[in-house]
Amino acid sequence: MMASSTATNVQPQNERGHVYRFSPVPQSETDRVIHEHQPVSVSVQSSGTTSGSAMPENYYTEEIFSISSRACELIQDCLGLMLLMMLVFLPLYKRLWTPNENPVAPIFVLNSMYLSNFTTGSGGVSATWDAKFTVTNANVSSIYFRDIHFTIFYKRNPEDAISVASSYPFYLEKGEYVKLHLKFTSEPLVEKWLVEEMGKDKMKDGSLSFGMQVKVEAIYYGETWVADVLMSPHCEDLKVQFLAGKNSGRLGNPNRRFTIPIHWKPFSFF
Repeated sequence: MMASSTATNVQPQNERGHVYRFSPVPQSETDRVIHEHQPVSVSVQSSGTTSGSAMPENYYTEEIFSISSRACELIQDCLGLMLLMMLVFLPLYKRLWTPNENPVAPIFVLNSMYLSNFTTGSGGVSATWDAKFTVTNANVSSIYFRDIHFTIFYKRNPEDAISVASSYPFYLEKGEYVKLHLKFTSEPLVEKWLVEEMGKDKMKDGSLSFGMQVKVEAIYYGETWVADVLMSPHCEDLKVQFLAGKNSGRLGNPNRRFTIPIHWKPFSFF
């Protein structure tokens, strides 16, 4: 019998007749690389129980509550410390800001005043006041004048203001003085009746009577204390005598000393 020409697939065997069981070797280099780097997929099936790495449901609630408790304790500690500091330092603060002596007010003097270009009419009052002052610290260790505002009014009523000016801040040690040179210009809004009265008085007497008020905010420095003070120097009957036929005149009674009420600011912790 002739052997068949068609070869049948015969699995390889060893010398004892056992059949080899193996996967075919990749036929190309590309196939080998893909085969070597093929990822391994692992499937994990979740059971009804919670995994050991999962957080408890109330974990974050407990953590927030713990943080809030620590914050409350910190706030209570801070408030207690502030209260202790107030009890310790409040008496010292009050002593430092309360004068333990009776300092007198500084000395304000109006040395001279010159009035020029004075006219009255339907447009109101037009004038320029040129004034010179001397301010002296009489008996306080030192004074800082931080705000000074001057007002010129007609006759004796401070409400009838016709001109204002302000001074720069300055500092005076005990016994020192400063000279101020200020120029006042008339206010644009002066009541009509006041303008008419000033015009009549000038025509009748050839003079006008003014008053001056000053608002001062200052800091007094004593030997062992510091205090804020308010002062309101004022001076009335400042008579300006006009030159014959002129719209200008000078202060007839120069070197006028101001009366100075002084008020201590109330104590405040803040």
